[in-house]
This record gives sequence, C-alpha cells and structure tokens, in this order.
Amino acid sequence: MIELSVVVPMFNEESFIETLLRRVCSSIEEVPGGSEVLVIDDGSTDRSAELVQQLALPGCRLISLSRNGGKGAAVRHGIAAARGQFILVQDADLEYDPSDIGPMLEAARMQGRPVAVYGSRKLGAHSQLVGVRSQLRIWPGQGLPQWAFGNLLSFAYLLLTGRWISDLLTGYKLYPRSIFENWNTKTDGFETDHEITMRLNCLRIPVIEVPVNYVPRSRADGKKIRSRDAFIALITLAKFRRCSK
Repeated sequence: MIELSVVVPMFNEESFIETLLRRVCSSIEEVPGGSEVLVIDDGSTDRSAELVQQLALPGCRLISLSRNGGKGAAVRHGIAAARGQFILVQDADLEYDPSDIGPMLEAARMQGRPVAVYGSRKLGAHSQLVGVRSQLRIWPGQGLPQWAFGNLLSFAYLLLTGRWISDLLTGYKLYPRSIFENWNTKTDGFETDHEITMRLNCLRIPVIEVPVNYVPRSRADGKKIRSRDAFIALITLAKFRRCSK
C-alpha cells in the first residue's frame, strides 16, 4: 500500500487539466510512502481524456467511464481503484492550489489516529486576507450566494451533529482509507461529499480543518455546481444523519 492517492474526477476540463495535473504531480512527488494520481474521466465529450493520455505523467493513471454519471460516481470509482492509505479528492479545475496537499497530509499524519482533513477556504481567507474580507472570510471573486449558503450548511451540520465544520463545501478533502470499507454509497452527484461527511460523523472520525488557498472560477469558466446542488446538500445531511447499524 502506498501513502497517498489523489482522485481527480474530471468532466470536460480540457482548459485546466494539463496544468492541474502537472501541479499535483509536482506537489506529491516526494511523499515518503509513495503516491499516485487517478484521473476519473466521467464521460467527457471534449479533449480532456486525450490530453491526460498525452501527458503520460509518472504515477498518473486515467480511468475512463463509459458515460457521465456525476461527480459522486466518479469519486466512487476512484476510491475503489485507489491504493493509498490516505485518499484526497482533487477537483479538476484550478480553484484549489495543489501546494496545500502537503500541509493537509501532514495534519493527518500528526494525529496518530484516523482523521479526515478538510481544506477550509474560510480559514485560508481569514489568515491571508485583510480588512473586511478577512473578517467575513470571503475570497475575491467568490459568489456571495455560495458563501452565504456555505455558512448556512455549517450551522445545519452543527444542529444535526453537534460538531462544527467551517467549510463543508470545500473541494479539498482528505480521507483515511479505512472509512470506505464496506461503503455502499447511495448518491452519485456533488452530494456524495456530504454523504461521506455524515459517514465520518457516524464512525466518530474527527474532521480537522487546515487553511487553503482559493481562486474561484465562474460559470463562464466551466464551473458546474449550481444553486440546486446547495439545497440537495442540505437534504443529504438530513437524510444521512441517522447512522446505520
């Protein structure tokens, strides 16, 4: 078993995927226990898969799905193929900085027990920005509706579990491999992230947050998550609040 698997769900990301994968591979090449990158092509109709194949980066493997099944389905396939002790899900765009992978992995190592590590954009904004943006914990270019709903989602999670996570909507999450044993996921879309969060709660696996960088992209740049996904997130948290025996 290697130490780290980076799972990259990808759907029509030809504008970003080459740069993203180069940065990811550069960031993890010195992981002591070994690492790999699994790019899960979720039925892309552009040149994304072709570009990944042409790159032929060491330790980077392309897994192509026959049809677009949603981010959650792609993540599920990636987790099933992963060999790492830790599994990090990396969005295929450039909103998140792969240089933050190292601090997230180190935070997990230091605990001496199974933990999940979430890269918090709110903590990152608070520590790196100044003035009102630092106090509100909002990055330049970040949409106000998304920011507001992120806060609402955190409070909903607190009410449901008694635990606080500042940034449930972050696209940077690192999990211990052990939580996926006997995992029978019920979701396929963006809400799979929240199903996993509730699984962590049921398994009593702590979630540690570390600050990360964030460069928001717009819908014109290819951002795929929509307003309806925010409400689906709330429903998912409520649906999985009861732990299966």
